[in-house]
Amino acid sequence: SKTRKNFIVKHIWQTMKAMPGYILLEGVSEYMVEQGWTRCYSAIEDVGWPMYFVYFIVYLVIVELGIYWVHRASHEVKLLYRLSHAQHHVYNSKHKVSPFA
Repeated sequence: SKTRKNFIVKHIWQTMKAMPGYILLEGVSEYMVEQGWTRCYSAIEDVGWPMYFVYFIVYLVIVELGIYWVHRASHEVKLLYRLSHAQHHVYNSKHKVSPFA
């Protein structure tokens, strides 16, 4: 149906709008690794199992807290909400299930 087609096109468009940001994030991340600004090990033996677990836990805490606060800020800062985050809520309802949200 036309409604279904419009719904799918809207999902695809929303996903495509996010792609430049994800590409930029990956590029900056790779640049930081190549410049030696991060600790990047190709094998666990390079750092040892005890420090691997420490780094793993620290990484998870930083990532989870970072995601939480960025998401919260995107609700609190009206400009962020209007420019980027409001579209995320277009797909959030109890009657719609979407992998694009």
